[in-house]
Amino acid sequence: MSIEFPEYITISLDFHVNTNTAKAILSTAWLSKIVAHRILDLVKENEILTDLSEYAFLKKLRSVCYDVLPNRRYVDGMLKLIYSTLKSAKKLGVNIRDIELKQWLLFQSDGERGHAKGNVNIRFINAHTVRILTFDYNKKKHYVEIGVITPKGWEKLLETLVSKALNGEIGYPARVVVEDYGIGKHGLHVHGEVQAMIPYSLYLEVMKRYEKPRGNNMAGVDVNVERLDAVVIDEYGNLLSYKTFWLKDTTFMGVRRKRSWSLIGEQIHALLKWLYSQGVSVVGLENPEIIGYLRYYWIKNGERKGSKWNWKVSMFRNSIIERIAWKIPLYSMKTIYVNPKNTSKEGKRIGRKLGLDRHLSSALVIAKRALKSLQSP
Repeated sequence: MSIEFPEYITISLDFHVNTNTAKAILSTAWLSKIVAHRILDLVKENEILTDLSEYAFLKKLRSVCYDVLPNRRYVDGMLKLIYSTLKSAKKLGVNIRDIELKQWLLFQSDGERGHAKGNVNIRFINAHTVRILTFDYNKKKHYVEIGVITPKGWEKLLETLVSKALNGEIGYPARVVVEDYGIGKHGLHVHGEVQAMIPYSLYLEVMKRYEKPRGNNMAGVDVNVERLDAVVIDEYGNLLSYKTFWLKDTTFMGVRRKRSWSLIGEQIHALLKWLYSQGVSVVGLENPEIIGYLRYYWIKNGERKGSKWNWKVSMFRNSIIERIAWKIPLYSMKTIYVNPKNTSKEGKRIGRKLGLDRHLSSALVIAKRALKSLQSP
């Protein structure tokens, strides 16, 4: 089964600003929110707008927002956010009139090639500095430069992004999200994130770890909310090695989202580095789309029931599988998706003979199914 890779991956970088810079960021976010509310109100009054294409939706509605936020790119950012929400709601059968906006404060701008230097409104000067177009409540524009906290592992990627953007080769969408604000001893302060959407092709180009695999072995990875279990087999299906990578402190409600994904990312890289060392060239994963269907079956039939379990399945398992698939090419390995149905039941029979627990047994079944898929004409 072919793997659909994302067009972009998102990097989130923290920032903290005070006084006038904080005012500029906050006012732009509030004006953007007012635009979003206006758009949603107009759609609720005239639901035929939901039948328009995205291009027609933007063209028809952008002009009614300029008196609030006089910038086409920021207005279009809000229009696209609302449009995607409306399309999702329609697909799920949600009444448009029941939609309410979350308590977010953000503004976003699409990327452009050429003269835009990557992004006109939210532009990286270097790996640690971002230049942002802002608007005060009187609609006057100001440019501010803010420092962002860039992990060492992302520096080379961002530096390459800036260089290619300056040469007109790349445009990148970006977003500023306000997470917290208040008044302190230094006046107004704002804490938030700059989210840069990096082309996936550039991510692979810069971040690739190895040029070719070390062998021709096959692996199966069983993903659960507290652990990643990997089994390696040879071309004949013989068990060669296995290992568990724990996620115990990462996937619980209450763990800060960014910190959680950072820890999960570390374990994913540890997993893939180990698989590479075992001579793996192809990794079998459960098809996340089918897991999505099975999740509703489990809940409907009372299996794996419980608010914490359902939350973890909804928020983590499929996302972890997708992230593993995105990172596998960094290690010059390939991915095969397999049907996850009955992997546990089938694994029990095999696992008893080999002394494997149920999760490692499931990983072995996944590996064998991937091998069978690879050998099928």
